[in-house]
Amino acid sequence: MEPRSPAKRMEEEEQQQASAIRFKKLHPHEFFRKFLEQGIRPDGREVMNVRRTRIASGNIGSADGSAVAKIGGTTVACGIKLEVGTPSALTPNHGRIEVSLNITPLSSPHHMRKALEYRFSHDKNTEAIAVTIKETILNAQMVHLDELCIKEGGAVWVLYVDLVCIGFSGNVTDAALLACAAALKNLKLPKTEVTEDGEVLIAEGDRKPLTIRRQVVPVSFAILDRKYIVADPTAEEEELRQGRLTVVFTSDGKLCLVQKEGGVPVTKEQMASCIGVAKAHAQKLLKASDAHQDAKKAAQ
Repeated sequence: MEPRSPAKRMEEEEQQQASAIRFKKLHPHEFFRKFLEQGIRPDGREVMNVRRTRIASGNIGSADGSAVAKIGGTTVACGIKLEVGTPSALTPNHGRIEVSLNITPLSSPHHMRKALEYRFSHDKNTEAIAVTIKETILNAQMVHLDELCIKEGGAVWVLYVDLVCIGFSGNVTDAALLACAAALKNLKLPKTEVTEDGEVLIAEGDRKPLTIRRQVVPVSFAILDRKYIVADPTAEEEELRQGRLTVVFTSDGKLCLVQKEGGVPVTKEQMASCIGVAKAHAQKLLKASDAHQDAKKAAQ
């Protein structure tokens, strides 16, 4: 039998790839099941592996605080704008945090098609994610809202947190929360003076950083085929999921949030595994962040 030529081998490989693509399109659940049964995923990761995570702060010059977080191919930019507002009568010495999230049509072909089909109608999913991010920041007591008070009962700072997903390949929740947390850490408050008639004067120049009590690190999971759980799901995995789980740890090692969506049950062993993965990832990411900050200070 004559050995195959390089051209012939390349042709056979291309045919195999085309066959795999057709099978994936026609039978997506079966396609993923064949990988999951082996403990791996189509992108080469093990089921509980999180994609490379990168965070950079101070990227948006026009914002009072900003950051960009990237998990794999998902990129979320966060800009925070400060505005003077009126406090609630129930909490006269507390400022407010308002969070919004927008996934741009250019972030992925899926969102482009969705935008064209629905003519940019409001996305309830992004609203739900924004609510989760705000509640997580507040429940973790990452910041104390009384630090945003300018004059009790008269004026407070309102933080408008604008999150924009500019690249989407799944798990926008984690990227958005990491971007928000980093932007809050980057935020600086200007000095103010309140006149006798209640007008707030904002001083130019030196600003003081917002006090960050603790950081937060999330890991989201997708439930596939009603029994497999994968960490940091891709866009394709999210399309096929029957449930979702998000676990958040704080920088002082406390479990801050366990949020589950979907009716598929999760066993105690699976829940314990997810919590363990989230805790280990939080420790790893925070350790890397501390090392980066130390190196940055040493270079100054």
